[in-house]
Amino acid sequence: MEKKHVVIIGAGNGGVVTANQLAKEGNLHVTVLDKSAYHVYQPGLVDLMFDESMTPGMIMKETKLILDRRVNFVQKKVIKADVDNHKVVTEDGSEYSYDYLVISPGVTEKKKFNFPAWHDIDSVTKIREGITDLNGKNVVVGYYGLIKCPAAPFEISFMLKRKYPKANVTLLNPVAQPPKLQVPMANLLGQASKEMGIQVKRGFKLSGIDGNTMISEDGEKFQFDYAIIDSPIHVHKEFEDLSDDSGLIPVDKASLKFKDFDNVYAIGDTTNITFPPKTGALAHFEAIHVAKSILSNVNGGNKPVFDGRAMCAVYAGNNKGMMVYMDYEKSTAQGRNFMFYASKKLFMSLYWASLTGSLDKTLEAFSNSIAKTAVKTPN
Repeated sequence: MEKKHVVIIGAGNGGVVTANQLAKEGNLHVTVLDKSAYHVYQPGLVDLMFDESMTPGMIMKETKLILDRRVNFVQKKVIKADVDNHKVVTEDGSEYSYDYLVISPGVTEKKKFNFPAWHDIDSVTKIREGITDLNGKNVVVGYYGLIKCPAAPFEISFMLKRKYPKANVTLLNPVAQPPKLQVPMANLLGQASKEMGIQVKRGFKLSGIDGNTMISEDGEKFQFDYAIIDSPIHVHKEFEDLSDDSGLIPVDKASLKFKDFDNVYAIGDTTNITFPPKTGALAHFEAIHVAKSILSNVNGGNKPVFDGRAMCAVYAGNNKGMMVYMDYEKSTAQGRNFMFYASKKLFMSLYWASLTGSLDKTLEAFSNSIAKTAVKTPN
């Protein structure tokens, strides 16, 4: 039987995990397309921002080295996913036909203000080099609109306060109340913020800047000396024709399939799934689901149903961490303690093994265990 061809757009967490899962089967042609030659462990960017002993090389590797040798990696920029004609077009005019397509190109930012963010090595390096003594100054961390990993602004606030204990650190959160699914996590992060003397201003929707004054949609003003502000996300322009009104690619939550296309999937930050929030952990479990779904189509068998699970360790201030689990219906946050802080530090090294699938059984067992403690969110 002729081998089916799977094309994967994007070599981030979701794309790499999907490719490696499928390559193990040996009965598929798997091609990964990405414009970059390198893969970055994105949660490590927060560490890189503040740990002067770290170098960028500690959180990045060549993509070809983390992909199964049976995967065909092509370093080219994709300019169109032609789902009607079952092909992907790259910048040089090359076309890649597919039987199955996995769209996982990540997202870009809709920048309204010229503040540094923290989603790539260049930006984080500039922040690290630009931060001077902030003791006694008003330092703001915040965001406006939908972002990746809503825990990250808290983590950055904790690290800023630890490095500059006399700084006045404020976290500006546009959400007046956390979504019900995120309440356990938000409660622990709020507790940590209070202990460390960090002010959390909820419901502050940034709409303008006047010198060193931030102005909210309601006209509230806030003075600052230094700020790190994240911007809302949306799909790259090459995939806007696939997006909905949210600026993201619509998928069925249970199957992760794009619209009515049985052979097209989208995973990771680029989908219109917002709860659980966008994290590498969610992309990882989505990738495993998609690989199983494709294999069930090719080989026959039961169709898997994705439950939306994601699990990750989060820094929670003062050398403490917490473990967060969420799926579509329930959530829990455990900690704060040193064990989960150390777990997050350790995973920076284990991450590369997780991409290969060698930690699948361990991660599945742990996620199943912690899921049993999760509480269902009322509608």
